[in-house]
Amino acid sequence: MLKISSTSSARLSAAFLAVCLMAANALAQTSPASPAAKPNPNDELLARATKLYYSTTKAGLSTFSCEVHPNWQVLFVSGNKGSTVDPNDPRILLLKSVKIVLNGKLKGGSTLDWKPAANPEKPLDADSTAMLESMHSATEQTLQGFMQFWTPFMDGSVIPADSEGLEMTKTATDHKIHADTNGTSLTEVLDNSLILKEFDVTTNGMVVNFSPSYKSTDKGLLVNAFHAHIQPPGVQPDQAQEMNVSIEYQTIKGFPIPGILKMDVINSGTFNFQLDGCTVNE
Repeated sequence: MLKISSTSSARLSAAFLAVCLMAANALAQTSPASPAAKPNPNDELLARATKLYYSTTKAGLSTFSCEVHPNWQVLFVSGNKGSTVDPNDPRILLLKSVKIVLNGKLKGGSTLDWKPAANPEKPLDADSTAMLESMHSATEQTLQGFMQFWTPFMDGSVIPADSEGLEMTKTATDHKIHADTNGTSLTEVLDNSLILKEFDVTTNGMVVNFSPSYKSTDKGLLVNAFHAHIQPPGVQPDQAQEMNVSIEYQTIKGFPIPGILKMDVINSGTFNFQLDGCTVNE
C-alpha cells in the first residue's frame, strides 16, 4: 500500500486554496458604491487594473471538461523523498488504468470523475482497493482546491469592483488594498503597473503569503504561477509550508484552460497533471 504523504499534501493545498478563495469572496462582498457618488480615484485605479487581466466572465467561458493524466511516478518519488520507483510498479500501472475526468465549473462546484478499469476476473486485494481510494481522495481534493483558487484569478474577481469598504494606500513603488471582513484580513499589493504581486491572508489563525505571476496575452494578463508561504494556526514561521503551482495553458475554441498543472508542496509531495481531450461550454 502507498505510504507517502500525498493525502496530507492534498489537504494542505486544498485548505490553502480555500482560505484564499474566502479572502477573494470577502473583497467581493464589500458594499458597492452609491450610483450617485462622485468619481473616485481609487475606483478609477481599480477599473484600470481590471482591464489588464484576462477574464473568463468577459470571454464567456462557463465550464470545461478534460481527461486528467497524473504523473504517478513523480508523486511516488516525491513522497518517498526521491527514492527510485520503477515506472512499471504494479501500483502505478493500476493507477494509470483509472479514467479521470475533471469537470471544471467557473461558478463553483467542480467535480472529478474517477472510474477504475473493471476486471471481474481479477478482483483487487484490500491493499490495492485502499490505495485507489486514498489516491482518489488526494487527487479530488487537489484538483477541486485548485479550481477554487484559480477561478477568482481567471474571472477577474480577485481585483475588487470598487473601493467601498476598502483601505487603499499608495507608496513610491506600489498600491496596497486592505480589507477586514468577517474575521478575514486581506492585503493585496499591486505594483505601479497595477500588476498584482502579493496576496496576503490571515483568517482563523492561518497566515498565507502568496505571490502570483502572469504571462502576457493579446486578451490580457493570464496567471501562470503561484508561490505560497502557508503558516497554519500554532505553527512557528520557520515551520511554515512552501508551495509552488505552475500552469501551462492550452487553447480550446479560443479559451485558455489548463493543459499542464504542477503543484509542489515542498518536502511533502508533487502532483503533476496533464489535461487533454478537453471540451468547453460558453
